[in-house]
Amino acid sequence: MKHFLGIVLLLSSFYSSFSQSLIVGIPSADVAEKHHLEFTHESQIGLQSRPYKWNSFNFLCYGLGNNAELTVTLNNLNNDGSTNAAIGFGAKKVFPIFKSNNKWEHKLTAGSNILYGKQSGNIGFWSYGHYSFRVPATKTRLTAGVNYGQSQTFGFKSVMQNNQVTLTGRKLGSFIGGIEQPLYKNISLIADWYSGTHDLAAFIPALQIDVKHHVFIVGYKIPNNAASGNRALIVEFMLNLPTRKR
Repeated sequence: MKHFLGIVLLLSSFYSSFSQSLIVGIPSADVAEKHHLEFTHESQIGLQSRPYKWNSFNFLCYGLGNNAELTVTLNNLNNDGSTNAAIGFGAKKVFPIFKSNNKWEHKLTAGSNILYGKQSGNIGFWSYGHYSFRVPATKTRLTAGVNYGQSQTFGFKSVMQNNQVTLTGRKLGSFIGGIEQPLYKNISLIADWYSGTHDLAAFIPALQIDVKHHVFIVGYKIPNNAASGNRALIVEFMLNLPTRKR
């Protein structure tokens, strides 16, 4: 254990990073840089069925400065009719706290999206909040919080009524958590988790590679249970684009 901790300390001393709005699938404690566009695409490729199932999540963030950003999302575009596709508009704000002890990077983060769902045909919302801090010695960031949403985010559940199966939109809250561990220079081990039973309920460990101001992530989705979907390969990239000359 001592040898492992020593290796982590040594590798993290070579590490440098920049802000990005997501860990893998949950919001991070960072926002897009001021006057920068940050586009993120995540593909989930189900390898347990033939033909392969593909689903995607797409995020566009604009940094406002003062630890705030505006967001546009387009979720659940897939190769199965995109029946639960949803488009959303929202915002995120990060509040640094305990500034006198800034080396731990204590932060509170809050955000909300208004979404329109194709399948439900109505408008809903998704809101979240979490607390995070970074361990100075290893530069490990830990994040924990809660979120609440409706069918536009969490999907539908099957309910048996009068001997017929009907779909009912989910309305629920769940816990969220994440970890970001720098390994070496531009490489990090990351993971996040949604609790509960719904379309996002899964643990996703992943490897992150930073290339200048862009990010490439490859990971593996492990659902909480069978009702939360199937395992999937995760491929994600983030492009950071300035909108003004310095």
